[in-house]
Amino acid sequence: MTIDSGGAYSIRGFNYQKAVIAQIAINNFNVDNFYIIVENQEDIVVFFSEKNFHLQVKGQTLSIKSLIKVPKNKNSILYKLLNKEEKVDYYKVVTLDTFSKKDIKDLSESSCNIFDDFVYDYSEKQKEEFLKCLQQENLFSGDEKKIQNELDKTKIVFSNFKNDLSQAELILLGYMTKKGITMDDYAGINALNELFTQIDLKSEQKASIHNKNVIESKKITSKELKNIFSLCSIITKIPELRINFLESLVEDELLSKKERRDIELKFYMLNSKLRDLRKDILARIANSDFYIKELESNGFSFIHSIYQKLSDNFQADIYAVLIDIVSEKFLERNK
Repeated sequence: MTIDSGGAYSIRGFNYQKAVIAQIAINNFNVDNFYIIVENQEDIVVFFSEKNFHLQVKGQTLSIKSLIKVPKNKNSILYKLLNKEEKVDYYKVVTLDTFSKKDIKDLSESSCNIFDDFVYDYSEKQKEEFLKCLQQENLFSGDEKKIQNELDKTKIVFSNFKNDLSQAELILLGYMTKKGITMDDYAGINALNELFTQIDLKSEQKASIHNKNVIESKKITSKELKNIFSLCSIITKIPELRINFLESLVEDELLSKKERRDIELKFYMLNSKLRDLRKDILARIANSDFYIKELESNGFSFIHSIYQKLSDNFQADIYAVLIDIVSEKFLERNK
């Protein structure tokens, strides 16, 4: 599979696309062997029940004509969607529900595995118009039969999202409730934020060559999604447990009250810095209960022993990270 990473840096600020990816992830996270490749080939590639779906996600008002409009020195939306070397089972254009009213009348309701509703087939007349324009663009060297075959696998999907993150979050929380995902004590918001972070991370790798490792690194799998949604309720309990750990460290005279205040403040100041530090430390102890075992056998002196080895500039930061990680692993172990 060849990676086309032309849009690899757009997703961070493009909330509409992120919302559509999140919707697909929430709706299908329980499907075995389901995964999404973020901004690989076209905007999104989805694998579901051994079928692959190529999606173009457009956060703008479209029409039949805009799908086949050819900008200067570029190709049309449909050309880019259908122009694939490998076999594709289904194609989708996902767009706002502000599609041309005149063109919507000719569409017919359809269905699709990865979307619950608002899926439509093009009319024969619309596909004839597509065929003519795609031949002019020389898709598949103008091969009418091949173009027609791919058009027959193409549908359009209208989403409920606008280019408004707050509105999109409410809709996504609704999808999560429908799927039975825990929503208590802001657990849903935490899970959604983690999912958005994963989408950002997966979209950051940039490559334009055949590279299986890169493709693997850009996947969001059903296993990862299950972990995100199952841990979301645990995450909401971490802040209280962090404070309990800090109080114990002060009681054991391993920390002064001033040090406690400094570290407690870090929990509220670190934000993305905390996440990056957590990611680095967790990578070093992947698939290991090392921290929990040390905590159980040596108490809080274990954390303190690491803390003492650090320079003053980073002690409070790293201490906050270590307590955060231990809190999460403790809750995972005792859920």
